[in-house]
Parts: sequence; C-alpha cells; structure tokens
Amino acid sequence: MQNQGYIRSLDGVRALAILLVMTYHADLTRFGWTGVQLFFVLSGFLITGILWKERSREGALGYKFKKFWVRRSLRIFPLYFGYLAFLGICWLLFHFPNYYATYIPWLSTYTFNYTRTLAAWQGNPLFTHLWSLSVEEQFYLFFPLIVLLLPKKLTRGFMIAVVIAAPLIRYGLGLYYSQRGFAPEVAGDAVYWNTLTHLDAFFIGGLIPVCALDSSVKRPGRWLLVSLALALGAGLADFMVSGSTGYLTSLGYEHAQTLRFEHVWQYTCLNLLFASLILCLVSLHNRDRLKWLRRRLEHSWLVRIGRVSYGMYVFHWAILVYFYARFFHSTHFGLRLLLFIPYVALVYLFAEVSYRFYEARFLKWKDRFFPAAKEKRDR
Repeated sequence: MQNQGYIRSLDGVRALAILLVMTYHADLTRFGWTGVQLFFVLSGFLITGILWKERSREGALGYKFKKFWVRRSLRIFPLYFGYLAFLGICWLLFHFPNYYATYIPWLSTYTFNYTRTLAAWQGNPLFTHLWSLSVEEQFYLFFPLIVLLLPKKLTRGFMIAVVIAAPLIRYGLGLYYSQRGFAPEVAGDAVYWNTLTHLDAFFIGGLIPVCALDSSVKRPGRWLLVSLALALGAGLADFMVSGSTGYLTSLGYEHAQTLRFEHVWQYTCLNLLFASLILCLVSLHNRDRLKWLRRRLEHSWLVRIGRVSYGMYVFHWAILVYFYARFFHSTHFGLRLLLFIPYVALVYLFAEVSYRFYEARFLKWKDRFFPAAKEKRDR
C-alpha cells in the first residue's frame, strides 16, 4: 500500500458509521446496526495498514509489538475505563444498574461479547453496546501476531482463507447455539457478538493494504457498484421472502437474524460493500472519479463527527435513554426524525468535550513513548 498519509474522507466514513448506529437505537432505521460492521471493516483497513508498514521498518520485533499495543491502548483505554469507572461510582452510590457487578468482570477484561448466553442475561443501554469494543480489542490483541510474525505470502493466504471460510464459521456457530436450545433471538445475538463471526470484516478491510489493492485495482468504482447491487439485491430478496413490512427502514437487513441464514450471508455482503467503499476512497486510480462522494464525506461536520466517533459510540445510547427519551420517543416518525438532529448535536458535544479535555491528554503520550513514523494520525 502506498503511503497516502491522512485521508480526510475516512473520518467521514467514521461519521457515517456512528450515525447509522444512532439511527438504529433511535428507532429510525432497522438497518442502522450495519454501522458497527462498517466500523469493523474500517478498523481492519487502518490497523492492518499500520502493521503492514511497521513490519517493513527496521527495529526489533518486540519493540514493534510494544509500540502498536501501547499506542492503541492510549487511544482506547482512557475513555473506555474512565466510562466504566464512572458507572462503577454510580453503582456504589445509587446501586444503579443493580446488575452492574455481574458484568464488570467481563467488561473490564474485554470479554463482554461472550455474555449473551449467560443465564438471566440483562441488557442495559449504559453498556450493552460495548460488546463491539470487546471484539475490536480482541482483534488488536491477536492480529499483530499474524501480520508481524508470518511471512508476507502466508499472511495474504491466511487472510483470504478466513474471508472465504467465514460464512461457514457463522453457519457452524448458528447451528451450535440452536442445538443448545437457545431462543432464536439469543442465538442470533450470540452469533453476532462472537469475535469469530467478524474476522472476515477485519480481514477484508486488511486485504486492501496487504494486497496493495489501492494501486492494483484500476477501477474500484466497479467493485463498489457490483457490491452495492449484491447487497441491495440480497436484502430485497430476503425482505420479500420474510413477508415483513417497512422495506425503507430495513432494506432487508434486520438485526441478528438466523431464520433464513441471514447470519451466513448478510455480513459477507456488507463487508464486501464497505471494503469497496473504502477502496474507492483510498485508490490511487480513483482520484478523479466519485468526487461527489468524496466531497460529501469530507464535509467539515462529518469530519468533526468522525474525529470523535469513538466517544459518540460510547455515550450515545445512555444519553438517548436517560437524558433524551422523554422528548425523543414518539410514535410519529417525522417527529423522531426532527428530534434526531439535536440528539446528534448533544452526543457530539459530550464526545467533543471528552476528546479535547480528557482523551487528548493521553494521545499526546503516544509520541512521547513510541514516536510514530512520518505517517499522519493512526487513530
């Protein structure tokens, strides 16, 4: 992959991902959960790009591991564990939520994504959505071992093999949970929350730098059109078979379904689509094409939202339920849509304050301990 430095439109992609998730929890869309899938693919692209460049530089292998993990930790840990500490204080003072003590061991070890099948499981908008951060952190833990230790050809082959095998992995997990007698909604969530389920999301994003697709694919716009047609066509077919209503809010992508093997094909279709989108934005052959898309993703407000999208993800559901719900939840779709704008502004404000006055202090330490190379911003 060529050294392209900071790509402004990728912050727009982050913004798109968090806004999708927020529309889902605000009951404006039923397909908004796909924003998490977009985050996974984008993380795979960015993290693999960092590691792929790192392996070609001089330096001890141990130093490279420490550099990656320390820099990642300084980006991820302060907000995450600060948020958990705040919840812990609330629990100690007000005993709220009363089952916080049950889940804090899982939350604090980034294994919360494996709690869905626990007996008497209870979700809570304060921390249920943090399952995806567990998946990301597990990826950050093991993936450097693959990229920095395996030979380049073996790395490429392994990643491609996982992408191909992923639908079978999801099928096997779905079969396993159903045979254990879990209800369909529990089995669907358990499959969706499993780290193995999303390896192809990370790897398909990672194949862009590993296979230098940004320079080798001459017409990435065609990939985007084909993957878009595939995703929309598969969603429409599933919607028609299901007999449900409200296609415009679901696009055939209901959350964590297994009845028609959605867990097998849905994630593959989405991963291909999102990887194709990223490829179009980073391609060396696409700078004069799709300018309209790039300009929209580089809009100043989208870039601002993308910059603090991590904080917005952490805060958004709690703000919706505990601060905004009395005004936001309405049976009238138009009113919910109208109120969504100030909701986004409020969540952005919380995340911006957190980023400027809390997270930024730790980000300064990244270059103090392990200076980055000349690449700009590996957030």
